[in-house]
Amino acid sequence: MVWNAIAYNHGKRVKPIWDSKGLSFLTSDTNLAIPETSGPQLIWDMGGIIRNRPDPFPLSSSPETETYVDFGLIWGEDIIDLIMADRGKVILPLRNLQGFDELDAALAYTEDVIIGIDWSNTVESKSHDFTIDIVKLLQQLHQRGQTDILIYSLLGEYPYIPAGTAINLNIKLAYLSESKPPPQWAKGVFVFE
Repeated sequence: MVWNAIAYNHGKRVKPIWDSKGLSFLTSDTNLAIPETSGPQLIWDMGGIIRNRPDPFPLSSSPETETYVDFGLIWGEDIIDLIMADRGKVILPLRNLQGFDELDAALAYTEDVIIGIDWSNTVESKSHDFTIDIVKLLQQLHQRGQTDILIYSLLGEYPYIPAGTAINLNIKLAYLSESKPPPQWAKGVFVFE
């Protein structure tokens, strides 16, 4: 199944990109409007939250459709603000966290999150804790009770995940670039417009 993904920054639609400088986006003059959809959708705030101040204004509270929201979390402790905003299922991206200690501190507030993993040809993260082999990382997450995973395909590629590992996880894939046929382990695919 392929679903829509939308990225925004300060109320304007943007296109997320990955290059040698890291994650960034192409701007547009199009105001953010969340389309009505019957399937799941992914929404990504590319500006990220400023400490203790998420910017969920364009998103409806308690959405009726299955909505995954990546607020660009920078500090693990800010997870509580995102949960309280009640704009959808919160994605806890590993890209900015300082390691497993900060992840564990964030998970102490909630178990109901989706773990976001950035993937180029390896796991992309500021922490060496997370830039390990993806199968080992998924095993570490599973040991922490985290089974809902979203892998951002930064370059259009996706990792090899053995069936024995994937069977215990609910992994979805999000393509920043053109989508390809999904791997067997993907329970769904998001494509950014």
